[in-house]
Amino acid sequence: MSILMMRAAILAQGGAAAPPGDIGSAWELDATRRPAGYALSDGNQTAINTSGGTNYLRWVPTVKAIQPTDGRRYWEVFCAASGAASFDGYLGVVSSAQREEHNIANNPIMLGSIGYRGNGTLWSSDTATASQRVTGLPTYGAGDVLMFVLDPAAASLWIGKNGIWHNDPVSGAPTWTAGGSTAFHPHIQGRNPGDGGTLRSQPSQFSYPVPPGAQALSFEEPDLSIFEVHAFIEFGWDNNLSISEFEAWLDLGGGAHLNSTGTSFFLDHGGGKALSAAHSALYIEVELP
Repeated sequence: MSILMMRAAILAQGGAAAPPGDIGSAWELDATRRPAGYALSDGNQTAINTSGGTNYLRWVPTVKAIQPTDGRRYWEVFCAASGAASFDGYLGVVSSAQREEHNIANNPIMLGSIGYRGNGTLWSSDTATASQRVTGLPTYGAGDVLMFVLDPAAASLWIGKNGIWHNDPVSGAPTWTAGGSTAFHPHIQGRNPGDGGTLRSQPSQFSYPVPPGAQALSFEEPDLSIFEVHAFIEFGWDNNLSISEFEAWLDLGGGAHLNSTGTSFFLDHGGGKALSAAHSALYIEVELP
């Protein structure tokens, strides 16, 4: 009898490392909070100062927010090629407390916000008074790619430019830590005509790798995570399909969902037409709300 034996192993998401590819949809800038001087494009991922004029202090936040429980998040901003060689505005995160000031000519650097300015300084204040906190950072402007990692629980921000981190987001101290916020919104500001940028939130959009220990800004926990699957399949050409062993460990999410921590099946679809289960073991864990 000719027998074909096959073993397949599938390793998917598990632990701290995310699987490759995009999980979750791209983050958008908030069209309902777009000051009149900005034009949005690229599915509301790009904002450019087209009619705001010079010293335009307004800005556009994202629709979604980074929550304290989201863990460290990474994203990039591509600085618009139409802008100046050195931007005068701020890029970073705006606190939930300052989010509604997007259209009242207050730079996004107060009430717990953190802003990296194009002249190489970093500004942040936990009050309504602006304060410069860090100097000597790289300047940035048209064509540059800025990198950000935010730890929302600690209100800590790491910054980088064109692939080089100013502070290592894996082992180094943050560039700045603010006083905290119930949530943070990345934003785009184009302080002068032509300035602005494109928010990159997905791995397929990034120019540089996501640092270990962080997730892409767009990452969302999948409904089903398969940690490991082993399959042993035997094809006996004179019999029906036989599965000699199947093992799976499944995680259906951290909330009040069904979690199957261990499942193993030993099935025999051999001699007769009916299915006979020689061995079956199932372990189920249910997290109660």
